[in-house]
Amino acid sequence: MSRTFKLIMILFTVLAISQLTIAQGIKITGTVTDGSTGEKLIGASVMIADLNVGAVTDLNGVYSIENAKEGTYQVTASYIGYIKKNSNVKISGNVKLNFALESSSVLLNETVVKGTRAVLRETPVAFSEVKGEEMEFKLASRDIPQQLATTPSVFSSVSGGGAGDATLYVRGFSQRNVAVMVNGVPVNDMENKWVYWSNWAGLGDVLDETQVQRGVGASPYSVNAVGGSMNMKMRGVGSEEEYIKIRSEYGSDNLLKGSIAFHTKLSSNFAATGLISRRTWDGYAVGNYHKEFTYFFSVGGVFGNHSLELSGIGSPQEHGQRPFSYAKLTIADWNKYGRNFNYAMGRLKGNWFNEAVNKFHKPQFNLNWNWQVDKKSTLSTIVYYSMGRGYGSGTLGPFAPAISPSQDPVYQNYRDYDKVWSINSSTIDNKYSSTLRRSTSTILRNSVNNHDWYGILSTFNTELTPQLKLTTGIDGRFYTGKHYQEVRDLIGGDYYIDTYDVNNPNKMSKVGDKVRYYNDFYVRQFGGFGQLEYKFGDFTTFINLSASSQGGKRKDYFLYKADDPFNTTDWQNFFGYTAKTGINYNIDQSNSVFVNVGYFSSAPMVNNIFANNTNIVSKDAANEKVFIGELGYNVATSVIAVKANAFYTKWKDKAITINYSDIDPASGDPVNKYANISGSAQVHTGLELEGVVKIMRGFEFKTAGSLVIGKFENDVTAIVTPENNPTAVKKINLYTEGLYVSEFPQQQVTFQLNYRLYLGSGLNVFINPVYKFLGTYYSSFNPDTRSNPNDRAQSWKIPDSNVLDFHLGFTYYLTDFFVKRINLNFHVFNMLNNGYIVDGQDGGTNSTNHIAQNARVFYSRDRWYNVAFAFNF
Repeated sequence: MSRTFKLIMILFTVLAISQLTIAQGIKITGTVTDGSTGEKLIGASVMIADLNVGAVTDLNGVYSIENAKEGTYQVTASYIGYIKKNSNVKISGNVKLNFALESSSVLLNETVVKGTRAVLRETPVAFSEVKGEEMEFKLASRDIPQQLATTPSVFSSVSGGGAGDATLYVRGFSQRNVAVMVNGVPVNDMENKWVYWSNWAGLGDVLDETQVQRGVGASPYSVNAVGGSMNMKMRGVGSEEEYIKIRSEYGSDNLLKGSIAFHTKLSSNFAATGLISRRTWDGYAVGNYHKEFTYFFSVGGVFGNHSLELSGIGSPQEHGQRPFSYAKLTIADWNKYGRNFNYAMGRLKGNWFNEAVNKFHKPQFNLNWNWQVDKKSTLSTIVYYSMGRGYGSGTLGPFAPAISPSQDPVYQNYRDYDKVWSINSSTIDNKYSSTLRRSTSTILRNSVNNHDWYGILSTFNTELTPQLKLTTGIDGRFYTGKHYQEVRDLIGGDYYIDTYDVNNPNKMSKVGDKVRYYNDFYVRQFGGFGQLEYKFGDFTTFINLSASSQGGKRKDYFLYKADDPFNTTDWQNFFGYTAKTGINYNIDQSNSVFVNVGYFSSAPMVNNIFANNTNIVSKDAANEKVFIGELGYNVATSVIAVKANAFYTKWKDKAITINYSDIDPASGDPVNKYANISGSAQVHTGLELEGVVKIMRGFEFKTAGSLVIGKFENDVTAIVTPENNPTAVKKINLYTEGLYVSEFPQQQVTFQLNYRLYLGSGLNVFINPVYKFLGTYYSSFNPDTRSNPNDRAQSWKIPDSNVLDFHLGFTYYLTDFFVKRINLNFHVFNMLNNGYIVDGQDGGTNSTNHIAQNARVFYSRDRWYNVAFAFNF
């Protein structure tokens, strides 16, 4: 590692010296005016991003950029309420360059998206943001959370390595406990609050910016989460100049991707934006292939005091997986079979296939309506619809046997489906048929999830006084989800006997028939919110109150007879609320401090309301209570910017799913049961830092770091009543007090060097090495395994990891040509080729065996590459 780091530092030193020797002294001057009226625009910004220089127009609308350098650059003029304008200019001496900007309707930008955005030195919350340009440059076909992991307290694991299977953690809380939004619209699953990033595979291509707010957050809506919130703002029709962009991407393991994007004006007040892309990938693990098509569109315009914008995005995809539940292996097994091994891969008649495939399409469509009620008031409304259609596949019956070393030493331990075929194709069960073959060994199934989601989010903003602003509104959602398993492949047989449908027990199930379970979930949520923001002098403060009612309902087609009134439950309603406030004080032009506190009571996940996947309502279902407090300091000068904060979070009545043994009163056989119990408490405390230092023109150092300590605060005792034997009680004890919360690294540090250099003839280069350190990372464990009072040992600690990525970009600006800009980007990830552990599951069962040998893990991807070309017209 030291040799590579020295080479990088030598490169930067040489480039820095060359930068210093380039002649300076060229001046760019001009005016910025309103394109319609010719009025001078005061305070407009004119920037040359590649030189990191710029100026602001004076009272006469005149700007002057000093000490520019010879070359061809893109010069950008922008002003609030106007569409920014880019101009490619060849500079060989003093240049006069005037800009005439076209007004951008405030209405097209005044959507509910703005209500979720935090502003430095105004909004008293901890936040980080990634601009769309950076996301497009660095993402390199990874999942979006992977790029966000360079910000404080944000962690993402690639898990088994399937496309879209990444995880997201903020302050040690999983994405179930992070409010994820797209254009202000929540996208967490309505049943289990998970975020399936494979459904948003192409979103990174159309993002304008992404903001992560840690803790209480700035959103006024009735959306709350213990970890924080994340809002991804897509490109719209209100703020971009016309363009066409063609992009191609190539990478390791046969990654191929192509896209076409555009923005065009259809009339003086109507515009359209769109993108289509196609991506294929073999995957770095065996069988983790990926096929995806993405589409995005946005059309809209201004009509008097109203604006309308219709947008839609979808990414129908199919990808192979390494299932979390059984594809993790011990370190010894990975060393034996290789780190690209996939336990879900099987061989049948010489052909290979993956048992675990995810195929899904979840488009989202938004209709945004904005009404400028008067000069001080705006009503912004989003009506949205999202549907999901698809499945994740797996097996039923016994696991397929493994290929033995004697059969095939090269492919040993992959699944032997030839043996499964021989069993299923030769079994005749006269009880059901004398001619058809019964599959008694492994079969393949699809777990289907088809859902429809409708929602509305309406916000009214008004200035009560020049200092006092009121935001109020409503939030409503309704969701229907249909869940069942279906036979996918009988592997040599003609039918499979399923015993789980009481309406048709022991039915002969064929391909496409429903098996195992079949149920519907209904979720409805209605909320209201109000927020006051007050600015007085150097102080900015807010107070927010919101409340919501969430209800869940379940219908089961298999566990209950068709005429049984218990096959459908009543609505189970829970009331939640949020109260939060904060204040920001600007000490001077550079320094500011803030403090905030928040408390919310959140309805339980719908999955936790019903016990053991039945229609029986869990007696322990209760609201989870959260208190959050933050204290922060920000400094911003011309050469340094630092954001630092400390936080405290207490999470009470956290729901825990437990697995316990019981005796079936009818048969006397042992059975496994599941229950959800509450009463667990966690405390997360931490320090976060984010900063940038401008060393010289075009050369800056960036860092982000966090120390987050999460602990279980108590042991839990619960009384469980089995639903099939209501008179019996079972006492459950979980000894979790003092255990560290797992699944995320408590220590995270990122260092980056950003260097921009002009090479001549319109060619610019951008160099960006990124170093990441992850430490004090405890492997995951289920609290219900801690039933031994003598087992107080921490889960196995995953070894620290050091990762170096490298990004290199070239931009070529052209003048007087139909191609305006050409980009070439090159990326190397895991440059040092460290084989570090990205995910671990503790295998200990007592106080002495929480050790590496018993853990099951996933390893990182080996060093890999990505190259992208883009042409802007």
